[in-house]
Amino acid sequence: MKLTSILTALIFFCTFISYQSQITNEDRPKSWELLGMKPISSINLPSFDFKSIQKEDQVSDKILEIPYRFGYKFDVNYNLQNSGNWETLSNGDRIWRIRFTSKGALTMNFILEDFFIPIGGKLFLYNNDKTDVLGAYTFTQNNTNRTLGTWIVKGDDIILEYFEPAAQEGKGTFTIKKITHGYRSGVDLNASSDCNVDVNCSIGSDADPLKDFLKKSIGLVLVNGDAMCSGALINNTSNNKKPYFLTANHCYSDPATWSFMFNWISTNTVCGTGEDSISNADYHTISGATLKAKREIADFCLVEINSEIPEEWETVWSGWDRTGSVSPWVFGIHHPAGDIMKTCRDSDPIVLGNMWLINNWEVGYAEPGSSGSPLFNNNGKIIGQLCCGSTRCVENTYSTGSYSYGRLDVSWDGGGTPDTQLKNWLDPINSGITSLDSYPSMNLNIEENFFSNQIQAYPNPSKGIFTIDLRKEKSELNFEIFSVSGILISKGKLEKRINKIDLTRKSNGLYLLKIIKDNSVVKSIKLLKE
Repeated sequence: MKLTSILTALIFFCTFISYQSQITNEDRPKSWELLGMKPISSINLPSFDFKSIQKEDQVSDKILEIPYRFGYKFDVNYNLQNSGNWETLSNGDRIWRIRFTSKGALTMNFILEDFFIPIGGKLFLYNNDKTDVLGAYTFTQNNTNRTLGTWIVKGDDIILEYFEPAAQEGKGTFTIKKITHGYRSGVDLNASSDCNVDVNCSIGSDADPLKDFLKKSIGLVLVNGDAMCSGALINNTSNNKKPYFLTANHCYSDPATWSFMFNWISTNTVCGTGEDSISNADYHTISGATLKAKREIADFCLVEINSEIPEEWETVWSGWDRTGSVSPWVFGIHHPAGDIMKTCRDSDPIVLGNMWLINNWEVGYAEPGSSGSPLFNNNGKIIGQLCCGSTRCVENTYSTGSYSYGRLDVSWDGGGTPDTQLKNWLDPINSGITSLDSYPSMNLNIEENFFSNQIQAYPNPSKGIFTIDLRKEKSELNFEIFSVSGILISKGKLEKRINKIDLTRKSNGLYLLKIIKDNSVVKSIKLLKE
């Protein structure tokens, strides 16, 4: 297979994955491929009273029940008709671009209203030196609220680019209503206190297997366009991967504008030593959610992310326990100060009050930005979410503070209506159970993860015959193969250790093999036929 064909297949494959799962950052703006595009002038955003903002942050940064603010938000009104530059290509396709400069900004992000992208349309955000790009936002991001909150782009000189096919002329619409100048960069690597420890640090042999599995449920969420909180995907009794996300009520703003990041985990392990963590590249963002329930007295907020969570992200939906039983020890996973994922542990029995009370962490720390993060019991099940407290980190040696977590058992059926309780959403089949395992099940997944790591497909690339080696006998396994356009082209059973899949009659290119057990994908493999 020629290199150009392989590259073309890769581009199509990335586009296929993007359209199927609302992944961003998997594509490149159309203008980057073209010569002779006209330069565009910049709209300069005004200055603001930064010293006054800093003074406010000095106070709020000590209060956990206030979301971690990272930016100053401008109210604006720019759309496809009243601003920006349109250029029509030779085939009738059109490109619209607009450029904003906010002097000194570390990052910028945007809230769009009246948002609608037709099929084939693409919206990108990128900095002027093209070192950071966000997109494509496509028709998959359309929602009934007609609102989009973008993730952040690094830099103070940012371009929004909208591509519209000739066949869809005039059908796309959006208005830029808010722009955030990030004066501390939101997703701010090493911004949190030195008392924090990376999520891959050990917090005890009894807790580590739970933590290392459940970190796949944790998300950093951008709220109100200018602040950060933490939270977690949470399971429901239908075990159907409904993208429910639990966080704190005090983080609430219109969730249609929220944007989420999963799997932001350091590639090295810094455990309270004061050294710098290093960012991984394999993190994922997704935008938009719908409120399901919230209640101030229990400080909980449950939203449903508007898009399905892609299987390729290998996320976990945490289980929960609503018994109100006192756990002998607890742990948390969170994003303090919008930093890379951290963890903490209290080895003492948790204190039962109107909320769960923790007097100190033996390992780790929590601070603004950790708000809404889950509290797990000794069985690895959510029993609450971080509300409030006071904290102090002394160098990187120890921390002091008290912390309150809203209790899941109080949030379960309090308030009396579906929009003030968790019951209707987390137990849709009305089972009445008091605790629920994660999805996938943690015990099953330990086995499945081991098995998944053993599966191999070879040769890859091949001329069409692929060997699927399961490395150990395994029953009740099925497979499905999809083309780059998302069409199911083959399916069957894997009944032996060594299995053969024949694609000799199929066209050269990329295919996606999914290996399935009990209706769950345990491994995805890209196959290249040449």
